[in-house]
Amino acid sequence: MTKVSILTHSFLDAYNNKIDKVYGGGLERYLYELCLILKGMGVEVEIHQLSFNDSFRTQLETTDLEGTVIYGYFCDDLEKIPDIFSEMSSKASGKLIYASCIWHPIHYKQDSLGICHGINWDRVDLAISMKDHVKENVQRALNSLRKIVSVDSHFLSYCRSTCFYEDNEKVELIPNFVDTKRFTPSAPSSPDGSIKLLFPRRISHERGIILMMAATDILLDRFPQLEIIFAGETIDHTPLSSAFYYWMNTHPHKTKIRHQVYSFDAMPKVYEQADMAVIPTIFSEGTSLSCLEALSAGLPIVSTNIGGLNDIIIDGYNGLLITPTVDRLVASVSELLQDTEKREEIASRARETAEAFDISIWKKRWGRVLEDYL
Repeated sequence: MTKVSILTHSFLDAYNNKIDKVYGGGLERYLYELCLILKGMGVEVEIHQLSFNDSFRTQLETTDLEGTVIYGYFCDDLEKIPDIFSEMSSKASGKLIYASCIWHPIHYKQDSLGICHGINWDRVDLAISMKDHVKENVQRALNSLRKIVSVDSHFLSYCRSTCFYEDNEKVELIPNFVDTKRFTPSAPSSPDGSIKLLFPRRISHERGIILMMAATDILLDRFPQLEIIFAGETIDHTPLSSAFYYWMNTHPHKTKIRHQVYSFDAMPKVYEQADMAVIPTIFSEGTSLSCLEALSAGLPIVSTNIGGLNDIIIDGYNGLLITPTVDRLVASVSELLQDTEKREEIASRARETAEAFDISIWKKRWGRVLEDYL
């Protein structure tokens, strides 16, 4: 049997030392589905990831991927990531897929595959010297890897504009996916006239949690019928998660703020119960799974113009696309709250957009890449 090892920074929840479950983020969901494709091809898969507690070796107990072995490598310093990836590659079996950290100075095993899940150095406040290092590291990846799969057009454009490589197929664009059969439109019923605004993201800086908290303060003052639902993972005992919980528990409108972590299987129901969604990423975004899921569920969306979100949302057509500022976020959400006709018009085009990203398309494209690689 052919064997493939996936090297990544996260899969099981090694942030919170809960390695009995897959962490509820887009990367982890992506890798889970990629493992299913490989398994369907008769390929044995193992995963090597960072661990921020102890090193570990465990197996998945889920029905679909039961028995898949996961190795965790202790990481107490992000500067050690290149060395840890070298250790992973030396211990991994079979062919390798580097599924994250393309921007780090990793020594790749030649002729392997890579995946870029979105540019994470698209921060206006990141030092020029750091951005220069990223360019060097991406060039290293292009020199070493057989192919890099990019989930959005922005990494592809970045490589074409800043790096040198002769093979136009070195970077292949395969946008992210949504299962349109699972995420379907519904007509949420709110007898009390409330409107539920969904933030289906991890509680993290790059996903715009501070931006969303600031906007929530203003929006709940203006719109008494509004409820805000935060549906995403936290990393416990960090300053950001502590601040979020304190803010939520002491908020003057705390009865209209809800936070819960949902499993992948539970998320379709969460979208069904929402009236709108907001994707306020401030940096580091591919073709967001949560954005695609919200579209598939027929929700009107306010999204920032970061990374791969520009590949999904057409401003004024299937959502509102904004610069990531509190003022723009509040203004756009307010516009849709006050204009029911516009909200419904935008929502009517959401589902059609999602169908262009159906998971069946993604599986076919990845299947071709893997057949060639294996």
